[in-house]
Amino acid sequence: MRPALTNVVGPRLLPDKEEVGLVQLYQGEDERQWPILRLGSRDYLTLAFDLLVDQPRPLSIYFYHADYSWQRDLLPVEYLASFHRDDLLETKPSVHGGFAYQHYVYRFPNETIQFRLSGNYILRVTEQGQEEAVLFERAFFVVEPKLRVELYFNAFLGNQAAQHVQPLARFQVPMELSAAMFDFTVCFARNGGFEAVHCSRRPLLDEQPMLSFTLAPEEAFPPEPADYFLDLSLLQPGGRIERIDRSRQPPEVWLAPDYVRFGGSDVEPLLAGQSVVAAVVRDAPGDPSIAAAYVRVRFRLVPERAFGREVFLVGSFSGWQVRPAYRLQWRPEHRYYEGEALVKQGWHTYRYVLGGDVAFRANAQAMPRSENLYTALVYFRDSSRGTDRLLGIGNQTAP
Repeated sequence: MRPALTNVVGPRLLPDKEEVGLVQLYQGEDERQWPILRLGSRDYLTLAFDLLVDQPRPLSIYFYHADYSWQRDLLPVEYLASFHRDDLLETKPSVHGGFAYQHYVYRFPNETIQFRLSGNYILRVTEQGQEEAVLFERAFFVVEPKLRVELYFNAFLGNQAAQHVQPLARFQVPMELSAAMFDFTVCFARNGGFEAVHCSRRPLLDEQPMLSFTLAPEEAFPPEPADYFLDLSLLQPGGRIERIDRSRQPPEVWLAPDYVRFGGSDVEPLLAGQSVVAAVVRDAPGDPSIAAAYVRVRFRLVPERAFGREVFLVGSFSGWQVRPAYRLQWRPEHRYYEGEALVKQGWHTYRYVLGGDVAFRANAQAMPRSENLYTALVYFRDSSRGTDRLLGIGNQTAP
């Protein structure tokens, strides 16, 4: 039996190894696109990543199917039409003289990897032929475009008089599935935050054959400040870059402090969780994917008072993972937290979170973002397959 309701779910990915640099996964050649593949189409996904090593080595990639709650299920023969794994044999060394890395690019589906089933997926990159020697994992989606999903919103004042947003997804059930109204699940994400989606299994049946799903008021999205925007497309002082030390390798960049009482950038491009390199780096000769520099970026967060919990930096450059290396140190003499991260040139977004069983934003009380992008993912529990198929995705902006 599936649970009657799941509040928040997300892929439980293994942490990246320290030698893994920037990892990007996107549709086609547009770095801003989410990794969503239409089943049976000519679409493809691009996986681009760096290993921070001097010498290249062959790697392997594996694929896993998961249900709507990201529980990995099924055997490879049930969701792949060809092989379970592929090998990554070609790399390009960086041409930046100061800090060496190896750049890998892999596109799929291809002759080796073909998908036969929609749903949630996780890819795993490992040492060649060693499935458990994991370098990193990333999530993506394969969708059957069977449903047209409409999104509507109810905004209301929640606790502390803050505006909450209650999304509603509406779609027409295909005739062949009309007897299975209660086998649908809808999950909602905001601004590409697929690592923590809000799901509902409670259909509203007052408009059949249309189905609607919404969240209970206590499960609605609370106000959320904008992420901070990091522009490293040009390595020179200006904007939020206070100074650069090029005498060190990798170069060091000092950013202007971030303040807890203020949100991030509400005017910079909405990257929705993605990093962008090739399209924006302006001072790297040739191909930015191998010519862009890695820099050691120093971050400072100024709170109104010290937190009683650990503070971490997370961002698109780290796969939104809470990493021990990105824990900030409290500097009592300066009254701010300080930390650093190794970041590739490009556009990135980041935030500060308080550690614990559930990480939440350090600046959660700051001014919320004025516009957000909401996504609804519609799953159908296929008993003949023993898993959830992803039948439709809808997107809409709202407060």
